[in-house]
Amino acid sequence: MAVPFPCGSVTAYVFAPVGASQRGTVLLVHGWNSEAAFMAAFAAPLREAGFRVVAFDLPAHGASTGRVLNLPLGVASLAAVARAFGPLHAIVTHSFGGAIALAALAGSVPGQPPVSAGRLAMIAAPSSIKQITRRFGAGIGLGRRGQAALERRIHVVAGNPVEAFEGPAQLAAIGVPTLVVHDRQDRELDFRHAEALAAAGSFVDLEETSGFGHRRILQAKPVIESVTRFVGSEER
Repeated sequence: MAVPFPCGSVTAYVFAPVGASQRGTVLLVHGWNSEAAFMAAFAAPLREAGFRVVAFDLPAHGASTGRVLNLPLGVASLAAVARAFGPLHAIVTHSFGGAIALAALAGSVPGQPPVSAGRLAMIAAPSSIKQITRRFGAGIGLGRRGQAALERRIHVVAGNPVEAFEGPAQLAAIGVPTLVVHDRQDRELDFRHAEALAAAGSFVDLEETSGFGHRRILQAKPVIESVTRFVGSEER
C-alpha cells in the first residue's frame, strides 16, 4: 500500500502475525541502494513469534516515489509509516536504515516529531554520518573547501549540522534496548562503527559475526534468529 508523506509516497508491505496472538508491530528499514525485499528473511520468523511485520521502500527505492534519498527524507517517510501502523514494538534496520531510524527516534531533524519504539536492532549500521560524509568526499577528490561546502549543504538540507547525527550520542539520548549486529569482514562499514554504537550505554548489546560481510548478513540464519529473539524478549 502507498503511504503518503510530505515529499511523495512510500510503498509499505504488511504481514499479519501467524495465529491469534498479536504482540505488536515490527518495522523493517532497509539500507542504501536496497529495498524492502532485502529485509524479507526477518518477516517469517517475526510473524511466527506473533508480531505484525511492516516493511517499506524508502524514497527513490523500490516501488516508492522520488529520485533522491537523504536523511531528512528517510526520517519523514519512516515517521509517516510509523503513524500509519504504530505503535511500534521494535524497529529492525540495515546499514543507512540504521542512521535514519536513529535520527527519527532521537528527533534530530527539526520540525519532525520523534518516532517511538520499544526496541531497536541495527545490522551493519554506521555510527557517524560525518565519517561517511568525509569518506565520500575523499572518494570523489574533495579538498578541504569542497568538504566544508558539502557539510554546509547537509546542514541546510537536514536543518542541523552533520555532528547532530552522530550515532552514539543519538542512541544514548534514546536509551531503548538496542541490539547491534556487525560483521568483522564488513568492507563497506568497518567494525569500529559497531564498537562506537555499543559504547553508547549498557542498554546496547553488541553481537559480532564473521564471514557474512555487509549484505549477506541479512540472510544469515544466526543473525535472523538473534534479532528475532531480541525483538521478542521482555528484558529491559
